[in-house]
Amino acid sequence: MALQEKKEQKLAMNKAEPEPPTRYVVQMALCACVNSALLGYDTGVLSGALLYLRDAMNLSTAQIELLTSSMNFIAIPGCFLAGTIADAIGRTKTLFAASLTFLAGALLMAGAQDYGTLFFGRSLIGIGVGCGLSIDPLYIAEIAPPEFRGKLTSYSETAINIGILAGYVSNVAFMWLPDAYNWRVMLAMGALPPFVMMILATFVMPDTPRWLLSKGKQDEAEVVLKKITRSEQEARNTERDIKASIADEKTGLGWKEGWKKILCPSKVIGRMLSLTLWISALQQLCGVDVILYYAPILMEQGGITDRLYQLGLTALAGLAKVSVLFITMQYLDHKNAGRRPLMLLSYANLAISTTLVAIGFAVNSVGLSVFGIIYFCGAFSIGAGPICWLMNSEVLPLSVRARGMTLGCSLNRLCSALLQTVFLSLTEAATPVGSFMFLTGINLFSFIYLWFLMPETKGKTLEEMYDFFRGIVGVKKTEAAPESQIELEIKDSKASESVSKDVSEFNGGEQTPGGAVEIGDINPHPTREISDEIGDGQEGTI
Repeated sequence: MALQEKKEQKLAMNKAEPEPPTRYVVQMALCACVNSALLGYDTGVLSGALLYLRDAMNLSTAQIELLTSSMNFIAIPGCFLAGTIADAIGRTKTLFAASLTFLAGALLMAGAQDYGTLFFGRSLIGIGVGCGLSIDPLYIAEIAPPEFRGKLTSYSETAINIGILAGYVSNVAFMWLPDAYNWRVMLAMGALPPFVMMILATFVMPDTPRWLLSKGKQDEAEVVLKKITRSEQEARNTERDIKASIADEKTGLGWKEGWKKILCPSKVIGRMLSLTLWISALQQLCGVDVILYYAPILMEQGGITDRLYQLGLTALAGLAKVSVLFITMQYLDHKNAGRRPLMLLSYANLAISTTLVAIGFAVNSVGLSVFGIIYFCGAFSIGAGPICWLMNSEVLPLSVRARGMTLGCSLNRLCSALLQTVFLSLTEAATPVGSFMFLTGINLFSFIYLWFLMPETKGKTLEEMYDFFRGIVGVKKTEAAPESQIELEIKDSKASESVSKDVSEFNGGEQTPGGAVEIGDINPHPTREISDEIGDGQEGTI
């Protein structure tokens, strides 16, 4: 009898498990990730090309720092423009435009005869990276089933790491060419990924159903919905939800109104946004980009003068980064792991690795410094790398997700650019020992912050996520009230009847599993004050 009950329980659990996404969704997600590989290749290839660029153009330390960081500085306005452009012309056309800009920048850098042309090409790459880096996770999020959105979005981080490794391998492959133009070939190879992305965006990838429906392209949207959903019922439900979301935006949740929820958030959304922005900033403040870009130069400072060893060991660090990431992906949703333990493990090991590099420089141990750099790359892939964008995509509510991810992406690029701008100068002023101990301090701070303020979010739906964070900030759910007690005072009786029957069709008013009604963005006539606990809209009125 007991055995039969256990079998029934196991069968029920298996039935409760969500059906995996369609093959088409996975294929389109992989296509979108080619865009992320652009950033990865640029990061990897420039680290080696800088050695030859520095000698060919007699670049100073300040010029190297400015050239490296300029891409991330210029990526910031690209991040903010991406949402507006994508809403106007579509997701795939935006990816095409971003790739075209990247391709032009890569070719300009490869053919540059002076620093000015080199800098201009790097700036074009920055615009392309900023637009693309914001859109490809958004594209994936809009075609993926909700229960797999986080995992599929993490493909972008994998693509970045594969691109970095490809850049490192390119450095080793072309270093044997004459120094006069080997760096040109390295940089020119960076035009291949955007060219592939342009083909995919034009002939393979459809636009998302959400954008198609927002432009009234009903037939095209239905074709895509049939491909990305697992049943006709799911397709109908998804279409209904998308149309409801679009209607909400047209009735008051436009771009400006949406930004109000970011700049003046409720208590719950404020807590969510604070967590995702801190994680976005800490991902770059740990020092990952300066180590990836400047690894060959740092090895040169440590006493390794042979270019083959410099580039070969850097490629080994990239291989460690990719290998650990593939292992990490198996544990993101594991019952004995999750986001929080992996992040804590990652930042603890990042602090240890930067300390080892500092000790290696202090005692003139080249081997220890190189081991510390490789150890750092592996530690980053344990959690800091993949979980950053996963948290952004799964924690923020749908009404603020796109803008929140834009803000997180911009902050991420800003922190990267600032650190790249000063790091080499810091190693000259405070020695490599001082600069790496500075990174150790940042990583220890990150560990402490995450220990106290990062909750475990594994396995929660979007609806559960909001309730979960509401519990964290101590805001109680409001019990459902009879319709007669919800005084909306709408003059139009038809509108009043519509709101009474189905509050959930509005973005800020959702019927929650516990029977509570959350009223946020519905504000036809402000009549009384309420607490922050009601909904996720502006505080103080309904």
